[in-house]
Amino acid sequence: MLRRRPWRGWEDLAPMQELLARALRDTPERAFFHPGDLAWWVGWPLQTPDELAARISIVEDDAVIVGWQYIDREDVNEWVDPAASDPDTVWRELDAALEARRDLARSIRGDDAAGDARLRAAGYQPMDEYMIGFSIDLADLDLGAHDDRVRPVAIGDDLTARASVTRAAFRSERVSFERYVQEYDAFTRSPAYPLGWDLVAWAPPDRAAACTIAWPDPVSRVGSFEPVAAHPDFHRQGYATAVMREGLRRLRDDGMGRAVVFTRMDNDPGIALYRSVGFRDDNIQRWFSRS
Repeated sequence: MLRRRPWRGWEDLAPMQELLARALRDTPERAFFHPGDLAWWVGWPLQTPDELAARISIVEDDAVIVGWQYIDREDVNEWVDPAASDPDTVWRELDAALEARRDLARSIRGDDAAGDARLRAAGYQPMDEYMIGFSIDLADLDLGAHDDRVRPVAIGDDLTARASVTRAAFRSERVSFERYVQEYDAFTRSPAYPLGWDLVAWAPPDRAAACTIAWPDPVSRVGSFEPVAAHPDFHRQGYATAVMREGLRRLRDDGMGRAVVFTRMDNDPGIALYRSVGFRDDNIQRWFSRS
């Protein structure tokens, strides 16, 4: 029997991620979210259990998660298992969860004709804004030796330098910097955090210049980068390239066959960076909204 319920706790994260991992492996022509994306949304910034329960709707079939939805600011990220016994009914359950939220945008992979038809039937129309998805094959990539300037964050590290990069790059001022560091420390101790994959490029003598999290997924053998940031003091000095190339090395060494990254259509510096590293334009993530 299908039923919709809110997030209960961290025990929900892994089965929600499993839907994305299997989709990347089995239906790559439709999938675009990565298990690391979900961990990032749920884990950062810090949210209380009640806040997560208000943002996340889960659909179960006999206690097995077959679909979910996460409200992220002005849009919704969601996925339904294509192998569910009745995917259309699962989607209708998620539609119902948003009935009172006409302000939220939803998204699909741009070439997903079935998803396009489903959203239009629910009263949504495509928006002009979109995300560009990039992909890179790792098997024959020439990345050279490991870069000693790039090191992973370790539990117990002073996170001030690491946090300063994303704080400055994304102009995040919702909380004080002290609180920002405290929240990031809490994230590193949560089940959402991929210990050993949070990479920082260091500039002499001891400043954090760029950072990224490279998320591996052993099921699909697809890695993902989210976020990617360079401190404004170090733009155009090669540190963002260095941290991404080291991430690609580590993903390849861990058995990933390819890696992906997304950015907004108007992020010209990010688009130039990904193409320069060797990523190719792969697909778009198209948003839909209701008037």
